[in-house]
Amino acid sequence: MISTMKNSKKHLKAKIAGWMVVSVFVFFSCVEEPLEQAPGSLTESIEELQATAVFDWKTSDKITVTVEGLDVDVAVNRKLTLETETGDEFFAGAQAMSEDFEMTFDLPSHVTAVTMKYGAIEKEREIVDNRVAFDFVVDMGDEDLEP
Repeated sequence: MISTMKNSKKHLKAKIAGWMVVSVFVFFSCVEEPLEQAPGSLTESIEELQATAVFDWKTSDKITVTVEGLDVDVAVNRKLTLETETGDEFFAGAQAMSEDFEMTFDLPSHVTAVTMKYGAIEKEREIVDNRVAFDFVVDMGDEDLEP
């Protein structure tokens, strides 16, 4: 019986010590920390939120793409494809090489260049002032010219 009392006292002391350790962690871990920066003015609803005057809410721009037709003796019709610099196609349609093409597209603001594909012709141009221009002229180089 004495042995049982000693064991129960040891268990009681161990339980008390355990609860004390847990209490210390709980007590010291729940310390409220001050904010790094006090808020300037709190708004009560989303209607009261205002952006600065220089902030632009647009995520896209209207880009005008033009392709100058080429005076050819034979009717040439091919698929005209327009893509962003990342390869995302935003237009595809039949186009006669002898006709001009002009169309305005809503493109994401981060797009800075457009690639035109027309048969074997592939050209990439930078967007300048929300415009990009192409033609069907193929640069053959100067290798065949003699000095």
